[in-house]
Amino acid sequence: MGSGRYAKLIPRGPPYDARVTRLRIAVASVALLVPSVVFGFNAYISYAERGLVEPYDIPAAIGFLITAVLAWRGSIVALVGGAILCAIYLASVVASGPAIFIAYWVVALVLTIQALPLVRRPEAGST
Repeated sequence: MGSGRYAKLIPRGPPYDARVTRLRIAVASVALLVPSVVFGFNAYISYAERGLVEPYDIPAAIGFLITAVLAWRGSIVALVGGAILCAIYLASVVASGPAIFIAYWVVALVLTIQALPLVRRPEAGST
């Protein structure tokens, strides 16, 4: 039960950690981009079918798009904002939404929150 036998299977070093960190941030960004596309597509369908757009679709699409792009760039504020948006929509769906939406918002919230500790400000180096 020692760590020597399996310790070499999981590489630990700056290149591996940087790739995994970037991957987790990218996954969180995609989790925030999906609602942007869905809300935008819903606005388009509403306009095509009824001639009007629901008032929250376009702002939601823009909000999620901005948070997705900024999260991709490593903004901790965007990840926190995205997590808040996910929590708001999760709360609204829990009251009256289908289970698949509840599951998506839970997953999106978890993926966004798990990327938060990875985004750090560059540390000041001593010279």
